[in-house]
Amino acid sequence: MEKNKHRYPNIILIVVDALRARNLGCYGRDRDSSPNIDKIADKGVLFENVYCSWNTTDQSLTAILSGRYPRTHGIVHHGYKVKPEDLNAFETLNVRLLSQVLQENGYETLAVDWMARWFKRGFDYYGYTPKRNLLRKLIYYIFTLPYVHLKYIVAHLGLLRIYSKKRGFTAPALWKGLKDIFRTFLFSFKLARIQDARLVTELAKELIKRPRKENFFLFLHYWDTHTPYNCPRNFFEKKKRHMTSKEVFISKYNGAVRYVDQQIGRLFDVLREERFLEDTLIIITSDHGESLIEHDIFFDHHGLYDVTTHVPLILNYPKAFSGPRRVKGLIQHIDLAPTLYELLNIKYKDYGLDGASLMPLIRGKKTEIRHYAFNEESYVQRKIGIRTKKFKYIFSPDGVGMCNYCQQVHGGEKELYNLEVDPEEKVNIAVESKIIADEMKKELNDLIKSLNSKKQKDFIKGGIFRLRKRGRLDDDNLVKGEFSDMKNEKNEKQSTKKEKVTLELPEGIMKEIKRRIEDTEFQSGEEYLSYIIHEALKGSSSRIVQNSKEEKKIKKKLRSLGYMD
Repeated sequence: MEKNKHRYPNIILIVVDALRARNLGCYGRDRDSSPNIDKIADKGVLFENVYCSWNTTDQSLTAILSGRYPRTHGIVHHGYKVKPEDLNAFETLNVRLLSQVLQENGYETLAVDWMARWFKRGFDYYGYTPKRNLLRKLIYYIFTLPYVHLKYIVAHLGLLRIYSKKRGFTAPALWKGLKDIFRTFLFSFKLARIQDARLVTELAKELIKRPRKENFFLFLHYWDTHTPYNCPRNFFEKKKRHMTSKEVFISKYNGAVRYVDQQIGRLFDVLREERFLEDTLIIITSDHGESLIEHDIFFDHHGLYDVTTHVPLILNYPKAFSGPRRVKGLIQHIDLAPTLYELLNIKYKDYGLDGASLMPLIRGKKTEIRHYAFNEESYVQRKIGIRTKKFKYIFSPDGVGMCNYCQQVHGGEKELYNLEVDPEEKVNIAVESKIIADEMKKELNDLIKSLNSKKQKDFIKGGIFRLRKRGRLDDDNLVKGEFSDMKNEKNEKQSTKKEKVTLELPEGIMKEIKRRIEDTEFQSGEEYLSYIIHEALKGSSSRIVQNSKEEKKIKKKLRSLGYMD
């Protein structure tokens, strides 16, 4: 294939699900654990202190692709728990994904992944099934797939057994266990079809070898390091009599890391053969880490401890980054998108990003771009944390922080760790170091308030745009809450003319708005308008009643925000 002659590089983003930074040789592990990734790091830029913003895939991967914290991109739940409100917020906030931006700037966009939903946006190809002839399909569906499903279900039952010992055999715990088994079965059924690094690399090879005239962006999602940890038998230590179930799982995780590393090495060979290597920016990271046995969290990624939040980030592109270079400053996933936009000279001021470009760190012009890392979790337990280089503070906003898996509280309602003397986060000093804990809690609250305010402003802007696009918003009636709508649904097919009508919100919503105004729950006109837009987007309602004082307050706020003259 002809060598790439374009000014900007091809881009390959590799996300290895649940990969702990500490399990790579370039991050301090034995060099034989990840020799191929280590070679990539040795010729590129390695960021030593990178932390995810959420410890589950939906929120975290969206943060990687959008450059926004989950609080400002709207997806704050994961998997089957993702709510319509999340999707509505994501739409209204007008979140731009990396794939969409690169597609608009002339890249062919390709992805090997199965998560779909909003992740498919901006991709010319999105899938996970390599080409198979009829015979290979029959072998796969009759023999391979049932075996893999059975293997995964057995493995998950082993995990359930580990957690059941911590729960105790109470009626609620038993019911919780049965629900876990059912959800595990459904998840395993889907995961078994993609959790093989060899298949991901094979499909990537097909996509790379396609004839093309433009640069390409390829997103690869390797899942083998996610429970129940997939790899061929020769990659992990065979079970012996003296080995416990926990030791077997740990051996499988380490084997999965080596297996993915081998396949990334194969990917490099393909790039070399196709003469793409010199013209391709390769990015390796993970959406979150994994707790194996640390903190009594077994083979999962809940908990905001470093084993779960500390992730690798490696950039390899010799034409732009002179390596090897190791960057020590605190980094978060949200910093990746603005880095790529700056590298490609793409203007991104209007994308509402929370991250900052890493280019000043890469070029040695700065040593830090942030002094803290912020992360949250909500799938198994609800906790929020903030981390500096010296301390980490974690708290439970519900005042409990109960783990749904083991029915226990990990660490406590409030946690503070001195990372300089206690890097494994074993000694909670929140009580004896209350002043430090309070200071970090205040900084965390200030950050949350700032992000919530930003989200609200973006929601108003996006909501106004969506309502205008639907033809339901007249600028003159914005503050009054009046929206245009079809006068009669029966006449909709006969005429496209829209007439202004006044519709009342349902009585229940009207009472709720009145109650909120009387109880002063709307802290600003900004909050009030956000609520109006939210209700308008939900249904066909088009008018909200308010008092004159509130209207003046809203108008003043709108003027200060630049929404009206």
